[in-house]
Amino acid sequence: MSKLKNISEKNMRFILKRINNDIGKYGHSKGLVTNTNYKVVKNILDDIGITANNEDFAFIYSLYKMNDNYETEPIKIPELHNYEITTKRYATIYVREYWKNTIESYLEDENDVGDFVDWFDNSDWWDGEMIDRDEYDEETTDTDIDEINKIS
Repeated sequence: MSKLKNISEKNMRFILKRINNDIGKYGHSKGLVTNTNYKVVKNILDDIGITANNEDFAFIYSLYKMNDNYETEPIKIPELHNYEITTKRYATIYVREYWKNTIESYLEDENDVGDFVDWFDNSDWWDGEMIDRDEYDEETTDTDIDEINKIS
């Protein structure tokens, strides 16, 4: 629970007034949850001696969105909700695989067979049977939120 939920209505109005003024002057008006607006809200909270965590910022953003008429109407207090978030992860996975193929050759020496297959044979390794696979490293290249469902 946000520690800001229990501050007085008078203090909430003061914070809302500062946010409204400062976002209008220095912030980003197209979307509330932006890095620029985060800095604006953080500066306001720093000015009044409040060290906020992520939950506190979510509370303040919701408080601000819910109270357009904070000067004339009672303050609406945000409630805590649960969300289920599904994230898509894009990754490059490095693997080492071992494939077994059977070929026919007139060559007697195994080194010659290996060289011949490397240079001249048109058979493909995937035509054989995979006998072992080792995923030894991976790198996340990107993530996207795929779906958000409100639970409560």
